[in-house]
Amino acid sequence: MTADKIHTDLQKAFELLSREPLDRYTSFRVGGLADLLAQPRDRQTLKALLRAAGEKDLPITIIGGGTNTLISDKGIRGLVIVLKKLKSSPSIIEDITGENTIQIKADAGERLSTICRLALDNGLSGLEFAAGIPGTLGGAIYMNAGTPSRDISQAIISLDLINSSTLKFQTIEKKDLEFSYRQLKTHNMIILGAVLSLKKTDPEIVKKNFEKNLKIKNTSQPVSQASAGCFFKNPSPENPAGKLIERAGLKGKQINGARISDLHANFIVNEGNARCEDILALKNMVQETVFEKYKIKLETEVKVIGE
Repeated sequence: MTADKIHTDLQKAFELLSREPLDRYTSFRVGGLADLLAQPRDRQTLKALLRAAGEKDLPITIIGGGTNTLISDKGIRGLVIVLKKLKSSPSIIEDITGENTIQIKADAGERLSTICRLALDNGLSGLEFAAGIPGTLGGAIYMNAGTPSRDISQAIISLDLINSSTLKFQTIEKKDLEFSYRQLKTHNMIILGAVLSLKKTDPEIVKKNFEKNLKIKNTSQPVSQASAGCFFKNPSPENPAGKLIERAGLKGKQINGARISDLHANFIVNEGNARCEDILALKNMVQETVFEKYKIKLETEVKVIGE
C-alpha cells in the first residue's frame, strides 16, 4: 500500500489535516509540515487513531501545547497527534480525610493556567509555583515543569495513561511513576489525565503567592516573545544555565531570526523570521562556548523533534 493510499484511508476514517504547517502548534512559531495531523477530543478517538496508525505502520508523534518543543524545518513524517483538545471540565474532589487535602481531576489537554486559576479561585495551595507557565497539564507533567523550589510531580496523586503499543488504559499511582528533574519516563505511555493533591488554605495567601510568582516571571522572562521557555536544564542550583550563558558573554547573540534574550539568557527567542536551523545553530554556539569556558555540558530542556 502506498503512502498516499494510507493517508487517504486515514483521512476518510478520521478528521485529519494533510500537510499541515506545524509552526502554528508551537510557542516557538517554527517548524515544517506534518504529513497528517489529528486533534482527538476524547480518549476513545485517540485509541482508535493509535490502532489505525499502528495497523498501517505509520510513525506517531505526540504534541501537547507545544510550549517546550522545537520542530524541524523539514517537519514530521507520519501522524502527528496534538492533545490540547483532549479535555473536559476539571473537577474538584472534596476532602474526605479531614486533613484539608483537596483533589483536582483534569485531562491532559487542559491548559495548566486553567488548573492554576481553579486552584486560586478555591484557595488551594500547591500550584503557586506554576503561575505563568504556559502549555497543557499533560505537557507540564511530561516535562515535570517547575521552578528551583518546586515541580509538578509534588502535586501528583495518579496519572491516567494509554500504552501506545498495547492500547490499554491504565491508572498509575505516583509511587510507581519515574519522575526526575524536568522529565517523566513514560515507557510508551501517553498521558491522558491526572489527579492532583492540593491543600485548602487562606485564599488571600494563595492569591498573594501566585501574584508574586507571576510578577517575578513577567519581569524576568521574555513572556511576550515567541520562545519555548528555558532552553537548557540547570546543571546545578549553584550554576543555573542562564547565569553561565550570561557570564560567557552570550546575552543578545543572534543568528538570523534567533536571539538569546537580553532579559534572560536561558531563553532563545524567535524575532519573527527564525527557522529551526537558526535556533539549533544558536544552541550549539551556547553549548560549545559554555563548555570551552567552564567545562560544563548544558543539556537541552526543550525537546527537538522531526525529520
